[in-house]
Amino acid sequence: MEAEKIRFSLDTLFAHEEQQVPVESAIPLPPGRTVGNVLSCAPVLEIREARVKEGAVTLTGRLAVHLVLETGERVLYAFDAAAEFSHSMEVTGARESMEPRVFAQLLKCVCHREEDGLRLSALVDLHLWLLCQQEWEAVSAIRGAVGLESLQGTMPTRRRSLLGARAVQIQEETGVPQGTQILESRGTVRVDSWSQAPEGVTVNGTLLSTLLLLTPQGQLEQQQLTTPFTQAVKLEGVKGEGLYVTGELTGYTARVDGEALLLRGDVSLSVYGVNTGSLNLLLDAYDREGSFSCRRCQGEGLLFAGNVSGERTGEGTLSVPNHLPEAEQVLYSLALPALLTWQKGPGGFEVEGVAFVTTVYRCESGLLHSFTGEVPLAFTLPGEGDLLLPGLCLGQSTVTGRGRTLMGRVTVTLQAEAYEHLSLTFTDDLLPGTPVPHSPGILLYAPDKGQTLFDLGKRFGVPQSRLRELNADLPSAFTGTERVIIIE
Repeated sequence: MEAEKIRFSLDTLFAHEEQQVPVESAIPLPPGRTVGNVLSCAPVLEIREARVKEGAVTLTGRLAVHLVLETGERVLYAFDAAAEFSHSMEVTGARESMEPRVFAQLLKCVCHREEDGLRLSALVDLHLWLLCQQEWEAVSAIRGAVGLESLQGTMPTRRRSLLGARAVQIQEETGVPQGTQILESRGTVRVDSWSQAPEGVTVNGTLLSTLLLLTPQGQLEQQQLTTPFTQAVKLEGVKGEGLYVTGELTGYTARVDGEALLLRGDVSLSVYGVNTGSLNLLLDAYDREGSFSCRRCQGEGLLFAGNVSGERTGEGTLSVPNHLPEAEQVLYSLALPALLTWQKGPGGFEVEGVAFVTTVYRCESGLLHSFTGEVPLAFTLPGEGDLLLPGLCLGQSTVTGRGRTLMGRVTVTLQAEAYEHLSLTFTDDLLPGTPVPHSPGILLYAPDKGQTLFDLGKRFGVPQSRLRELNADLPSAFTGTERVIIIE
């Protein structure tokens, strides 16, 4: 008798850690500038590296902010600043071979005026998942056994693989009046559709630009521009099933040259496929004499269930604080979304969070003011699987109204990966068995509820086909009311 064996591996979730890290930094002012009022602070959070070492994961990142301010003389100006940060998360048993997945978001980001400049205060919410590949050896079949009865099973395999990537530049030029200044510019990228081509994938997307302009007459204007694009991404390697495309904005610039407004977005397009398959495993086996037994092993893993993405909108009222005058005209707003919970629900993944919306407005006297309020977020993203790993969360806001109560509308773009938990039981080795006693005669046996025909045959060393010959219409699993005839 010979056991045929195979080796296989599964991605497993080793650990999930969440920590909140404060970031504090002094921000010097540009030469010759003063601070009378901080109108807005637009942040961009980037995790540059996640390094796994024995027992810990070290994260390094950068928090960049774009500030719009007024001097003490009510002159508008803007500039950029950044703060570097590093944080170590202790994870017992962490090893260099493990793969870190990090989702970082801001729960707070404000700039306060201090004596000789500004102080940046932020709170970074970090989620870390450590994935590792667990290897097993399993028996797939038994050869050479006499009177062998075996119970076979299949284990699905499903993994995401990067099939192709391309970095592109999206540019647009539009006209503005001579003397226009850009106080703030923000960009996002959206993948609208894609189609397979002979050598790859053709991607249709849109670069979304939100600009805060200071006109030559000293007025603030907010503009939203859309720049469609079409790009081809060449695929390499084996083309998997379930292709999907993601887009990430890695850089964005906007500048005015005379009467031309020039926009440029650096976009990274990635095409993924899902490699699916199955493995044949031996679940259990026996022979008439009980010459061997199967050593059972249990394992757990993760199966990639697909890319989860979508846009959802939340609305809520924003109240102007009592210490500020009422709003006469809303000039612009920016949203900072934060996910608080995400879990599997009956219709997909139920997500709850909040968007911190900063609104800049003009009061009746013509002065500029700003405040930050919250718009609740609650929506369901369709998707299969049990575990959701968020990767990208962006928000765009629109604030309307006047007076002390305004209406905020926030559109959130979320990209995530979904995984399915897999539990399996299989045979990893054969051991010496216990001989099955055989006594000639007829036996009427009452199986327990939940027992199967295979369980019964294994106990008495009888082929399943023989049991079916003696007992017509036996169910695959007994209910506890059956009586089974066994003849030795």
